[in-house]
Amino acid sequence: MRIFSWTYSLLLPLAVLLLLPNGCARLPAKPAPQNESPAALKSFTPAPSPTPALTETLREFTLVAGGDVLPGCWLNSYLERHGDDYPYTAIAPIFQAANIGLVNLECPLSHRGLRYRKKKFTFRAKPTAAAALYRAGINAVSLANNHMLDFGPTALFDTIEALDQAGVACAGAGANLPEARRPACIYLPGCGFIAMLSYSLTYPSAFWATANRPGTALARIPYLQEDVSSAAAWADLVVVCFHWSGELVTHPRAYQLQYGHAAIDAGAKLVIGTHPHILQGMEWYHNGLIVYSLGNLAFGGGRSRRAIHSALVKITFDKAGNLQAAWTLPLTVDNLATQFVPAPLSGSPAEVVFQKLRHRSQAWGTRFLVETSGWARILPPVGSSTGK
Repeated sequence: MRIFSWTYSLLLPLAVLLLLPNGCARLPAKPAPQNESPAALKSFTPAPSPTPALTETLREFTLVAGGDVLPGCWLNSYLERHGDDYPYTAIAPIFQAANIGLVNLECPLSHRGLRYRKKKFTFRAKPTAAAALYRAGINAVSLANNHMLDFGPTALFDTIEALDQAGVACAGAGANLPEARRPACIYLPGCGFIAMLSYSLTYPSAFWATANRPGTALARIPYLQEDVSSAAAWADLVVVCFHWSGELVTHPRAYQLQYGHAAIDAGAKLVIGTHPHILQGMEWYHNGLIVYSLGNLAFGGGRSRRAIHSALVKITFDKAGNLQAAWTLPLTVDNLATQFVPAPLSGSPAEVVFQKLRHRSQAWGTRFLVETSGWARILPPVGSSTGK
């Protein structure tokens, strides 16, 4: 069941919003992309929701998270033939069944801007990709990563505008550092507010926002503690996304543990990591879950034989934002075989992924119990009171 609420003035009295410490306001609107037909962006109408009216409240809600999404580059020829929804064909039903679908958007959505020429790889995709994310059930994205400024501030602002028009919440980048640190805010009737924060711990440093420079939110422990604790004061659930570690690194580095633990200690219940393009382990920490890397999802940036497996995580929370249960589902993201359509695995191929997760999570005693559905329950160490 999915319930959307992105225009908060339609859901809550304005006075309530003004009292929120960090606010739920969207990042400031920027001019629409000039090289994209206005009709192409504004003609999108969300499909009728099969869910009850917004007045019906929830007793619990579900979040599904995936890894890096790049709807461009090698994917472009497939999108031209099959449309923007093509890469989500096999996974859209999973996201659509959840209340919140979350991924890392690994590129700007714009035709404009100047290419950053000090990098080997620069990525971007069409603004219409934002509506495809929404149709696939992905209604929240993290922007703090090492590609969001590949075509400069103009493309960044176009991205925020395209996401806003499509109904996809975003966090982690903006016109300055305070805006980049501002959480995305989602309201679910009966379950209250969910805040999502997004931070980058990747280079180039030229992409990091400052007090008067657009860019991404660089993670620093004081910022993190302040932002999470501030959001936790008004949100029922705080989720933190990090873009960190190194490409194809299988185990988290020491600073990842430091930042992940700090986020939970400050009040977050879920930490989602991206950037390595492959899976890292999962750790139960206090009453929260840290997913150190989910690998690629619909990633058009390459065909590496070392990045062929990834996973989704599904977490249920009660109406107060307490984590009730968590599962993971292995995926194949072998673009040479799947033609850029990530798909669930089963049987022996799925067990290969579960074995990777067990090995990469053994330092924390995390257990993975495979169920008949193909998902594996993510369980804390034996004897631990953490988790459910």
